[in-house]
Amino acid sequence: MDILFVTSDPALASAVKGTLESARHTVSAASDVDSLAGAWPHGTPMDLVIIDDLSAHDLLDETRRSLSRLMDGKAGDGTGTAVRPRTLLLSTPPRTPKANPDDTPQVRRQTPLPTIRKTGRAKADGQAAPPSSLDGASSVPPIHADETIVKPFSDVELLSYVHALESGGATDETTLIHGDLMLDTRNRQAFYRSGKQPLALSAREYTTLETLIRANGEFLSFDELLEKVCGTGIFEQRDIMDGTLYSLTRKMRRMGFFITQRGHRYRIR
Repeated sequence: MDILFVTSDPALASAVKGTLESARHTVSAASDVDSLAGAWPHGTPMDLVIIDDLSAHDLLDETRRSLSRLMDGKAGDGTGTAVRPRTLLLSTPPRTPKANPDDTPQVRRQTPLPTIRKTGRAKADGQAAPPSSLDGASSVPPIHADETIVKPFSDVELLSYVHALESGGATDETTLIHGDLMLDTRNRQAFYRSGKQPLALSAREYTTLETLIRANGEFLSFDELLEKVCGTGIFEQRDIMDGTLYSLTRKMRRMGFFITQRGHRYRIR
């Protein structure tokens, strides 16, 4: 694919460009308005535009304008033959404030409240949601991304999103990403980094791995894993589950992943 990466971060530009070029994509990077104009003249075909949400404001605004013109079907020469590329947003998560040991009810009563301006969308539970669009000035149309990756992300995650967009769709429930691991849940196979060959996992090891990844960092009890992997927990099956956890832990450790245990509860990190 012909890909344009919009970012003001030279280190990020180099890393992302190298990853995409290793997968045989053609990549141009735009770090300011002038380089954007050179890399993406009006109406020039582009398959995918990747946008770093921390790019300079003028660079983001000009990217919005370019995408808006293509959404209206206007090529640079006015022929109306331009096609809007797909867009992938690299989203920076909001910072979590550190705990303040001096934050007591008495101190709070004596401290004036700051003026807070809320931005962005919110989930139903009140937590801030990662943005799927970048809103500019009122005169500049917002960017509505086809997909969003929350930083930090692995090479596997980036390439899986790019591949999905290249195929004309979005990532779906048949793909699970955990760091440099990618799981194809339809074919029950796991891949490491950009490897083309699936990892050598038994059926039980794969099921255990998928179950732990779907827990999203939460601990699962031994009995929960046993029921998912082996069914009802008779004595012989508990021994099988013990062996599965042992062998999977060793295989994951070689790739830098750790199945940690707290009592009789497990998670993967």
